[in-house]
Amino acid sequence: MINLSIRSQTDPWSLSSMLAFTIRVAKRMGMHDESSYARYTFLEAESRRRLWWSLIILDHRICEISDYKITTLTPTWDCRTPSNVNDFEIRSETKNSPVSYGKPTEAIFIAVRSELADFIRHSAFHLNFINPSLNAIVQSKDSGNPSAITGRNLAALEKSIHDRYLAFCDPAYPLHFLTIWMTRGYFARYRLLEYYAKHSKSPSPQTEQERNAALSNALTMLESDTKLRTSPLIKGYLWLVDHYIPALACIHILNDLRKRPAAEYAQTSWDALSTNYEIRISQMTPQGAPAFFARAVLQAWGAREVLLKQENKTPQPPLIVSAIRNKMMQKNPHNSNADKTGDSVDPNATSYSMPIAAGLGGQGTRERLFTDADHGSYLDLSENTIMDLDEDQFWATIDWNLMHTQGW
Repeated sequence: MINLSIRSQTDPWSLSSMLAFTIRVAKRMGMHDESSYARYTFLEAESRRRLWWSLIILDHRICEISDYKITTLTPTWDCRTPSNVNDFEIRSETKNSPVSYGKPTEAIFIAVRSELADFIRHSAFHLNFINPSLNAIVQSKDSGNPSAITGRNLAALEKSIHDRYLAFCDPAYPLHFLTIWMTRGYFARYRLLEYYAKHSKSPSPQTEQERNAALSNALTMLESDTKLRTSPLIKGYLWLVDHYIPALACIHILNDLRKRPAAEYAQTSWDALSTNYEIRISQMTPQGAPAFFARAVLQAWGAREVLLKQENKTPQPPLIVSAIRNKMMQKNPHNSNADKTGDSVDPNATSYSMPIAAGLGGQGTRERLFTDADHGSYLDLSENTIMDLDEDQFWATIDWNLMHTQGW
């Protein structure tokens, strides 16, 4: 019920403390310990598993936004993932576990999301961000199970989930539609984070194939969010979608466009950004897009504009660029350059953020990069952390822990 009793503008720092208290109570009740479930009927055991995994996944998302290192999505507990069974099969008198289906049931979204979260909490690229020493726990558990070691592969898990669940989903059903597109978005995001973790420690330049693969994942994240936001099927699930702004995808795409304005997927990327901006970010507070985001957009388009002029083509600004320029002109009607260069954004500032919205937790709360009652929030990031992504050596020096801590 906690998912339904909060809104996306709730201060993540306060919510993190509330969840910490709730999770501690759940541990006192033994929900994290699979051995404690032996004394319960299947109904009560399954209810407790679902509640535990819901708490952990929500806590992990809040930690991504506030303080990633304190997440409880770790391999230090062993509660089994919820079963993929229909609710009508779970009765109070049922003692033995019903057969868990490999096809869609009423619990398909719960089962798929929990299975992916279970994989992530055992993955090196996730543990290296929060506590590298936890990798020893994973290695010791898997040492006697070779199949588990090879199973720690994101591509293999994606194929497994597709073959067992998604392939049988009907996108005409709201729950199936939500499961399909949120799962695609989850996988794209984690592949992108895996890519960051890999290149943060590699001094060698990235290949065009690697850059294109990363861009493809970012575009998939945007596509997933756009599909979910525009579908009339999932109006009852928008409270969940609002917690997952594709900020990581937006920033990655913009930096790729700034570095490679002539790339094969440049126009596709601009179209994807414009579509997502129109349905999500343009609906934000009257101040419009955050200054940091607006500057990133204008700088990326500036590189594209120079290229088109060199080719004797007339630049046609995409919707996202035109919208940001218009809003800058409205804010600074006396600045003739604001609509073209983004000079209305202080070039000497080291970070850019929107003011805290009313009701976001009072004094002491960090400024938000994205702040809106309907679209969630992200913490402030320094410009240097993001805008130097066009340098290959950046991958060897960037503090990716900072990036992950801030929910990007």
